[in-house]
Amino acid sequence: MVHLLPSWRGLDASPWPPGAEDDAVARLLDMAERAAPDVAAHMRRTARLARLFSVEVEMPHGLLKLVVRTAQLHDIGKLAIAPWVIEKPGPLSDSERRLIEAHPAMGQKILERRPALTALGPLVRSTHERWDGEGYPDRLSGGAIPLPSRIVAICDAFDAMTSDRAYSRPMTIGGALEELTCARGTQFDPGATEMFCTILEDGIDRWAVGA
Repeated sequence: MVHLLPSWRGLDASPWPPGAEDDAVARLLDMAERAAPDVAAHMRRTARLARLFSVEVEMPHGLLKLVVRTAQLHDIGKLAIAPWVIEKPGPLSDSERRLIEAHPAMGQKILERRPALTALGPLVRSTHERWDGEGYPDRLSGGAIPLPSRIVAICDAFDAMTSDRAYSRPMTIGGALEELTCARGTQFDPGATEMFCTILEDGIDRWAVGA
């Protein structure tokens, strides 16, 4: 086991009554599966990575659950965007890029319409922020980005890099880890990124991509 960094110890979060969010999450994921199966598959893989990471760092149960739920729904706002924009193989126009960069805020609005998932809204909104403040939609930086969102951002990027997508070929795991390492302290939380890469390198068989 890789233990939590000292600054993470004692964090916990249980914003919902037990099980209250399960049906709401299941309904949203079912909707995503029907409307945008590639987006749904990416969210499932990202959630798996988030769970594996959270277990390895011995995260408190409530916080682990929050991280996994955020990962499960981090791209739910893409359901409000035309599939041809999301899957476009070439460069995006300025208007298309603005649509893509609005999807975390769209995701928050979708969750806020479901009382059991309101607490997830700000976390989903923040999953595309960057450690250096150059992300979107709010240009948050460093510790102002919620911890679950920072963790999901790493898992999201790793899955995006190692998966076959309409607009890119998959990287090797080693190549993706190099990219994450290079982006420590700029795009990603440096401490969480180091832990993620260390855990993955030490237990690659249990982290098989696409499993």
